[in-house]
Amino acid sequence: MFIGIDGNEANITTRVGVGQYAFHILTNLSKLDKSNIYHVYLKSPPLPDMPPESSNWIYHVFGPSKYWTRFALPLKLFFQKIKLDLFFSPSHYSPRPCLIPTVPTIHDIGYLHSLDQFKKKDIYQLVNWTKDSLQQAKHIIAVSQFTKQELIKTYQINPLKISVAHNGVNLKNPKANKSVLKKFKITSPYFLALGTLKPNKNYPFLIEAFSKLPPNYQLVIAGKKGWLFDEIYVTVKKFHLESKVIFTDFITEIEKVSLLKYAQSLVIPSTYEGFGIPALEAQILGTPVIAADIPSLREILEGSCIYINPTNQNSLITAMLAIPKSKEYLVKLGLVQSKKFTWENSAQNLINIFNHL
Repeated sequence: MFIGIDGNEANITTRVGVGQYAFHILTNLSKLDKSNIYHVYLKSPPLPDMPPESSNWIYHVFGPSKYWTRFALPLKLFFQKIKLDLFFSPSHYSPRPCLIPTVPTIHDIGYLHSLDQFKKKDIYQLVNWTKDSLQQAKHIIAVSQFTKQELIKTYQINPLKISVAHNGVNLKNPKANKSVLKKFKITSPYFLALGTLKPNKNYPFLIEAFSKLPPNYQLVIAGKKGWLFDEIYVTVKKFHLESKVIFTDFITEIEKVSLLKYAQSLVIPSTYEGFGIPALEAQILGTPVIAADIPSLREILEGSCIYINPTNQNSLITAMLAIPKSKEYLVKLGLVQSKKFTWENSAQNLINIFNHL
């Protein structure tokens, strides 16, 4: 079978979210599947850590880069001599128009619940391009049962048209280094929040709850700026926490491992998540997790954490104060739970789906 892939989300230097997903999926597809022929389409040359070319893993690099999935890619697919059996996109956006059966990956549709939290241009693309991809799709990949149910409810899609292939977890170098703490001026026991600064992460709620903890703690928020993040910094100033709350901006893989390893707990107070990879990464490293009691996190954590109400600060404060006594128990549960999710399993599930299609 000849399978096309949009490899652009994987082919970036600072991979977060969908970029991490795409990179690990492509890496493991290239390792595990020697039967199908993969044609990977890019708008810039593959980075050194992308899967190497082989007899069944072939790159095609072309432009123009602007509106690539709506212009350059559809034209390339239409005029090329290669006859693909299906086209897989690790993101929401499939090439359109496209005569080849398409298979997009939907990570979440949280933006539909918070349209006011995005720039007009971004929300137009998210809403309309995702809808186009779903309507055109031969089949759809959802990263969780929660996302699948959201798609069925919102778009009235036949459940048989959607397959769930959970995300995996892979820490390239799980060795922690305490010098990272020095770099970010972390000098006290700390709680860690990991993820892009954007509204659904609920960071102002976390910061206000943290302000009511004893003064011997620090709070580290590790992630690059996303959108509508001003309220986060305003909340820090409001509670005079400039010396207690540390913002790292984008972090490397080694920095992430180190921050997770030495944290009192990873805190995920999100109001919405499609999956929640950082929770599993923390558990792999033996760090307890405090997580919002929302469907996606219940699905992947299965009671291996302390759940909190993401609108009730007392529940979060109580959970953070309970970590010292419950840490050993939570670590044991987390180590068992996190082993259920690997990128190898994710890629193999996709291969099975491709072959079935």
